[in-house]
Amino acid sequence: MIRLALSEIGVDPAKYYVVPVPDLEIHAIWVSHVCSLVPRFDVVYSNEPLTRRLFIEAGFKVEGIPFYRRKECSATEIRNRMLYGGDWESLLPRSVAKYILEIDGVERLRDLSRTDKV
Repeated sequence: MIRLALSEIGVDPAKYYVVPVPDLEIHAIWVSHVCSLVPRFDVVYSNEPLTRRLFIEAGFKVEGIPFYRRKECSATEIRNRMLYGGDWESLLPRSVAKYILEIDGVERLRDLSRTDKV
């Protein structure tokens, strides 16, 4: 979905990498784990407090990311709108909304949410 959104706004795929980084429960080695998986970088962009702290303590420059319509465009809000029939598509890039519809993402989310109920 990241690639779809970047392509939609004309970002050249040669200018970025999307690297999946599995999470670890061991915070002491997480920064070195990330560094072992990605190309060299100079700045970490994150608003997540633990991520920020770990990279700062490892000597990296860390910058925050400005939020865009944070309350309305949060993943939680988008999922809630999907679950309860609200307008979620207007909060996402068209290509991402189209992809979610193509993979029957709303029904998949609804199905998963049913398994959470006791």
